[in-house]
Amino acid sequence: MLTQHQLKEKLSYDPETGVFIWLNPPYNHPRLEGARAGSIYPNGYRYVELDEKDYRTGRLAWFYMTGEWPEAMVDHIDMHRANDRWLNLRLATNSQNQANRGLMVTNSSGTKGVRFEASRGKWRAQITIMGKSKNLGRYWTREEAMAAYERAAKAAWGDFARTPVSSLGASDR
Repeated sequence: MLTQHQLKEKLSYDPETGVFIWLNPPYNHPRLEGARAGSIYPNGYRYVELDEKDYRTGRLAWFYMTGEWPEAMVDHIDMHRANDRWLNLRLATNSQNQANRGLMVTNSSGTKGVRFEASRGKWRAQITIMGKSKNLGRYWTREEAMAAYERAAKAAWGDFARTPVSSLGASDR
């Protein structure tokens, strides 16, 4: 397993920018010395290969700064998976990490936790906590349903809650 000392011999990390720079690149890539390490994978996370193993840079940043491998997930507060600035990272449970995400691609209402039920002519608020779905009620307006979801999300996840208002336009962040 990679030690913090080995990591710091190979890479430097700037907590203000979240960027890793090669100090001692792999033997077959000496030209990379001084270059930004890693590449962004299709899942949106930046990875660095060290000793034939791929590491997410958010996890490497946590290890670099604390000396301990994160037991939990490393959450990106702003939802940008490749933004590894130290102030943008925090430990999270899987449930907290899922709470801090934007709209699903299947969302048609444009608001997290809210959908329009045409058959009833009302807006429905719903939340899923620890894999269990909970109906928060049906409302005449989208805003009422959004408020119901926001209350439930804040109660369940506190600062990790990505509320309907903060979800609007999340793909633009």
